[in-house]
Amino acid sequence: MKTHILLLASVAVFTLAGAAMAAEKTSYESKTNVERDSKGNYNEESKTEKTNAAGTTTTTKEKVEVDVHANGDVDNTVKSERTTDPRGLMNKRSTKITNTQDVKHDGSSKNTHKKVVNGRTVESITETNK
Repeated sequence: MKTHILLLASVAVFTLAGAAMAAEKTSYESKTNVERDSKGNYNEESKTEKTNAAGTTTTTKEKVEVDVHANGDVDNTVKSERTTDPRGLMNKRSTKITNTQDVKHDGSSKNTHKKVVNGRTVESITETNK
């Protein structure tokens, strides 16, 4: 009888330990898409999602766009978004950054940087003329 109880206890311990170890899983997924054309236009989108053992999910999205115009003007835009969502309610954090650069064929350019952290916006604009 003692062996039977000991056997049942050891099976229960291994079952519970296996379930506890399975909960501490980390996952990682990444996707990227790139498109180019003969005019010099370029689009790239990437998304990465990671979940750690504590259940915190971090998602990063980035989009790059380069538009080349027939007159020689070039518009560059980079948009980044990072969201961190720990397990639980009402504790999600996000950061969005947009950088743009408009270069004219005469050499002048306009650079714009916009950053939004948890809904609060910080923006700076710099212009350079030839």
